[in-house]
Amino acid sequence: MSRKKINYSFKKAFDKKMLSVVKSIRSADYLSIFNRSFIALLHDILASLIVIPFALWLRVGDDIVSYPPSFILKHTIVFGLIATAIFLWSQIYRGVWRYVSLKELSAITIAVAFTVVFYTPLMLIMTHPVSMPRSVIVIACFLMLGFLGGSRFAYRVFRNRWETSEKENLSATPQARVLLVGVNNQTEMFIREVENNAKKLYEIVGIIDEKKADVGRYVHGIEVMGTLDDIPEVVTHLDSQGSHPHHLIITDPHFKGKKLQKLLQDCDDLRVDLARLPKLTDFNKPTGSHHIDIKPISVEDLLGRQQVSLDRKAMRTFIEKRRILITGAGGSIGSELIRQLAEFKPSHVTLIDNSEFLLYSINLEFQEKFHHISSKSVLADVSDAVRIFKIIGEEKPDVIFHAAALKHVPIAEENPNETILTNIVGTRNVAEAARHFKVKAMVFISTDKAVNPSSIMGASKRLSECLCQSLDSLNTKTVSTRFIITRFGNVLGSTGSVVPLFKRQLERGGPLTVTDPRVTRYFMTIHEAVELILQAAVLGYKSNKSTGQIFVLDMGESINIADLAKQMIRLVGLKPDEDISIHYTGLRPGEKLHEELFFKNENLQSTACETIMMATTQINDPKHLLTAIDKLENLARQRLTDKAIKALQLLVPEYKKVS
Repeated sequence: MSRKKINYSFKKAFDKKMLSVVKSIRSADYLSIFNRSFIALLHDILASLIVIPFALWLRVGDDIVSYPPSFILKHTIVFGLIATAIFLWSQIYRGVWRYVSLKELSAITIAVAFTVVFYTPLMLIMTHPVSMPRSVIVIACFLMLGFLGGSRFAYRVFRNRWETSEKENLSATPQARVLLVGVNNQTEMFIREVENNAKKLYEIVGIIDEKKADVGRYVHGIEVMGTLDDIPEVVTHLDSQGSHPHHLIITDPHFKGKKLQKLLQDCDDLRVDLARLPKLTDFNKPTGSHHIDIKPISVEDLLGRQQVSLDRKAMRTFIEKRRILITGAGGSIGSELIRQLAEFKPSHVTLIDNSEFLLYSINLEFQEKFHHISSKSVLADVSDAVRIFKIIGEEKPDVIFHAAALKHVPIAEENPNETILTNIVGTRNVAEAARHFKVKAMVFISTDKAVNPSSIMGASKRLSECLCQSLDSLNTKTVSTRFIITRFGNVLGSTGSVVPLFKRQLERGGPLTVTDPRVTRYFMTIHEAVELILQAAVLGYKSNKSTGQIFVLDMGESINIADLAKQMIRLVGLKPDEDISIHYTGLRPGEKLHEELFFKNENLQSTACETIMMATTQINDPKHLLTAIDKLENLARQRLTDKAIKALQLLVPEYKKVS
């Protein structure tokens, strides 16, 4: 290409670029050209230029006229240049004045300090023919902080008041009066948000705190009126002033458990709704809306379980870049396992379930959320040994999580043969395939119903525990597959559990059905249960003791089901036995009044995780147990129910059938 054509092409491109710049300038407003950052920088520079003359005048008063103008100008320029350089370096001018806070004030203080540090030696050098009083530098420091910080905070106050008066009708009556519980960052943020944007929604009538030390103090003009024990008196006092609170809003995200249960009872007696603020990390506020979301108290909040410190680094090492297989993938535990395992980036995930719908649902969710992870969905029944061997042989998993089971106690009682085939034979099939194909680890998920079982479901889980223990004991000489057993109680929200049943009954207007007023159960959330399963898997895999330990999750205190029913009624703002009744139906076949987490003869040991205990007990001979399970399978497949149950009782002597 000739030089002339190159010049023409360059000129054409340059003209096109300049034309777009001109158009953008024409379409831009004044602040787009001289933007707010530039204006802020100009303000800061001008402030630095008046500091020295003003500080000198404050120091010497009318005697300032005795100082040569050139002397004052020289110091003003030097101080201004240093300040400008510091401003450009620290970029304090880029902060948004409307949201200025202590963080910006700290940055301004640092910038002023550097300016003073660099100016001071130059001030001492510039002593001819007149010296600057040394106290001027101290005065200048405070003046700079006042000019830079004070103007920003003044702008913020003015802007907030202007927007409030413009956007809100201050005479409007708020939709709800609220009493806040807790003095913390979320309390302060909520009060500011109400003052700035949501006066039409809420009127904050006071604050309650757990500590007596804060009573009588104020947060943004709102009084801390008492402690949790003072709530009835505080509400009565507010009633006398015509300010009865509609909501009691908990601001502390860690306010749970028994304290919350008592507060729920108090609110029920006082006819006040109980709610909580979302966590600061829950950014679900609608764009452009001045509505502040409050959310109802959940059943999970009533458990009061503390956050557990988990070894997530070890979990990642255990899962990352490994092939994972999950049976019962569509169930409550299996699906949550998949969600948490995906965070640790396995190389491949195999999903197995016997329900077409559940498998379709979890596969769809997995493809939508974790499409970057290789996966395969397989419809299969774990009681089919040929099918399970074929799948594991083809998929070659490194770790198997065995969650497939029939777990609903009354249904299992009515279908004992199917329960034996799924829970016991299915576990044997997965375990033997794991050993045959040298899978690194198999994690078996058990239940507290396996301890002193009174049902087919519990007995089947206990025998499965014994099988995994015996197979794990084979690793004492040569390590093949590690078998890790986890045992825990009821999971809130899982299919067939009592909480979804209560919610369904509440939606229909009641009554809530409870088997017996004395019944208690252990509970934890699905998310927490799966976290501890993964932690137990890591502990079991890393353990050098190959004695078939059972990792038992700390379930906290057992919960009375009748009390849980009453609390769930209160959570929806109704009164137990008045608005919604509770009917007692009697224990169903196979059910116990109280569940247990340990056998008396189990030796308990602590682990590296404070919420996981390790139980060890006598281990059965694997060959004898496998032979006995083969006979049990034959009886179940022939539907010889009575003989199958008797055979199960012989294998699980703790099993005491309850009719």
